[in-house]
Amino acid sequence: MGTITRPNTYTAGNTIDPTENNDNETTIYSEFNGNIDNANIKAAAGILESKIAFSTSGHSHNGTDSKAIPNGYGFAITGTLTTGTNLTNAIIIIGAQTITKAYAYCKTAPTGADLLIDINLNGTSIWSTTQANRLTIAASATSGTQTSFDTTALTDEDIITVDIDQVGSTIAGADLTIILK
Repeated sequence: MGTITRPNTYTAGNTIDPTENNDNETTIYSEFNGNIDNANIKAAAGILESKIAFSTSGHSHNGTDSKAIPNGYGFAITGTLTTGTNLTNAIIIIGAQTITKAYAYCKTAPTGADLLIDINLNGTSIWSTTQANRLTIAASATSGTQTSFDTTALTDEDIITVDIDQVGSTIAGADLTIILK
């Protein structure tokens, strides 16, 4: 609702109209009974986090303080791409999260065959054993995304690693960046 405005004011010596008095009170009651918003709370209010309902998206709330959770985890492989396992830094997950999308970009496109990327959670692919849903950059393209996963739940201290299962057959592709959201 915002800042409360008094509908009626009174002057000394005048009779107070009960209807006007009720209008003033109703305005206050209406605001406090379910309509308080950000405009009604001063910056230094000091409201404890334990008294605030939060969306869990983007933050970890423990009732005392908030901790930002990264929106994405990044991996990079520089140079000409080759197949192999554990080709990037390992990422340690912070807090419980859900995988929603994977992005891939390479500066030099693979040609002759698609680039197939596997993301592993604690050593096991987040996709089934088939390669149908793996993160892919199509031959001659420089980017790809994936929103289908067999495993989406991440917990605190899980480890994420990246494998490359296939590179381009004519040009392998080069300088790969992967973001896991």
